[in-house]
Amino acid sequence: MKQNKRFLILVIILSLCVSVLAGCEKTPKDAVARVNGDTISKDEFDKNFEMYKKAYESQYGPDIMKKDAGNDKTFEEVIKENILEKLITEKLITESAKEKNITVTDEELKEQLKNYEEILGGEEKYKEFLKQNNLTEEYFKDSIKKEMTIDKYKSDYVNGLKISEEEAKKYFEENKDSYVKVRASHILVKTEEEAKKVLDKIKKGEDFHALAATESIDNMSAVKGGDLGFFARGQMVPEFEEAAFSLKPGEVSEIVQTDYGYHIIKVEDRLENYEDVKDEVLEDLKNQKYQASVKKMRDEAKVKIYMKEDKKENNEKEEKKS
Repeated sequence: MKQNKRFLILVIILSLCVSVLAGCEKTPKDAVARVNGDTISKDEFDKNFEMYKKAYESQYGPDIMKKDAGNDKTFEEVIKENILEKLITEKLITESAKEKNITVTDEELKEQLKNYEEILGGEEKYKEFLKQNNLTEEYFKDSIKKEMTIDKYKSDYVNGLKISEEEAKKYFEENKDSYVKVRASHILVKTEEEAKKVLDKIKKGEDFHALAATESIDNMSAVKGGDLGFFARGQMVPEFEEAAFSLKPGEVSEIVQTDYGYHIIKVEDRLENYEDVKDEVLEDLKNQKYQASVKKMRDEAKVKIYMKEDKKENNEKEEKKS
C-alpha cells in the first residue's frame, strides 16, 4: 500500500514539473520574437535596423536616434518597435502565402535582382551597396524574394475581392474631399507689382499659357505653359490650395501670395464625380480590405516578444488570447 502511495506521489510531482517547465518556456537563442511557433532571428532584426538607422541618419543627422520621438520614446526605440512589427507581419504573410502555394520562381527572382543592379548602377555598385550595408548576397536575395512573395500574396488577395458599385459609391461619398482633384496652371513672379502687370495682360485677353512660358519664374512648369497637372487637397501650400479649389474650370484667380512669391492660377479641369475617380476609389477600398485582413491575421496570431522593448505589454496580450 505504501509503495502505491509513493508511486502516486512521484507521478503527481513529475506532472507538476512538466506543467511548470511548459509554462516557463525558455527564450530561443538569438531570437527577438516567436510567431506561431516560428522564430525571428536577432541577426535578421539587426540587419533591418542598421539599414533603417543609416537611412534616418543620412537624412536627419547622426544624432537622430537619441532624439525624442514623442510618448517618452526616442527615435531608436520607435524604429525598433516598427521593425519588429514589420518582421512579425511579414512572417505571417509569407506563411499564409506558403499555405496558398504562392511562390516566386528562380527566374522571377533573377529578373528582379537584375533590375536592382541596374537601378544601383551595375554589378560593381550593387556589390558596393551590399558591402556598405553589411549584407551578404544570400541575405539580400532572401529579402527580395520575401518582398516579391508578399507582393504576390497581396495581388492574389486584392484580385479576388468583389466590390459592388453601391459599396464603392458609398465609400466615395464618405471620403469625397480626398478624391476631388483639380488640374491647374500658374504663373509665379517675385513681386506683387510684377503679378499685377501679368494679371492685367490676362484680363486684356493675352494668352495665359504663353505668359506663363515667358513670365513665370517656376521653370519646371513654365516650359509646359504653367501646367502643374492634377493634384488633390493637401499637396499644395494652403493659400495656393484654397484659391485653386475655389475656381471652376476656365477661371483665373486674383493674385495669391505664398512663401514662394506671387501666383496667378488658372484651373483647367476638375475631377469631382464618382465616375471620374472610380478606379482610384476601388483601389483604395481593396487596399483597405487587404490591410484589415492583415490586421486580423496579426491579432489572431500567437506572438511572443523576446526584446526588452514592449516585451511585457505584448506578452500580456498573448496570454489573454490563450
